[in-house]
Amino acid sequence: MSGAFDFGPSTYLIDNSFFARITHPLIRPIWEQGVDRGRLVSCGPFVLEALYSARDADDAERLRLELLEGIAYVAPDEGAWRNACAAQVALAHVSERFHRRPPIDYLIAATAGQHGLGVLHYDHDYDHIANHAALDFESRWIAEPGSL
Repeated sequence: MSGAFDFGPSTYLIDNSFFARITHPLIRPIWEQGVDRGRLVSCGPFVLEALYSARDADDAERLRLELLEGIAYVAPDEGAWRNACAAQVALAHVSERFHRRPPIDYLIAATAGQHGLGVLHYDHDYDHIANHAALDFESRWIAEPGSL
């Protein structure tokens, strides 16, 4: 990845590995461009994970409003939950302990697949899920792995 970030035709669910880096000078423009163009989407599992980093109640409320109401939002349905579980079992078949990825990542990936979205992240787990589970989503890095 070099030069400016190109969203191409895709819209992406946000992962916390991306959101936690939005103050980085290389990542801030991706966030701003994505929000301005409606190319970034939140979902309940991501918001729950993002709220974990809130400093206090006021920060938590600000984050909640920003991520639930300030940008587009999609929700996982029962099928996404089932697909997330199936994906975790699929990775367990790859090798011992290979399935031990954060449960939120499986649910975000399944929600992305359910809604025809990619996942924008800075996290190897999404590549493993995309490569070994029957979830239809694009795993997209915000920057080269190890570069931030």
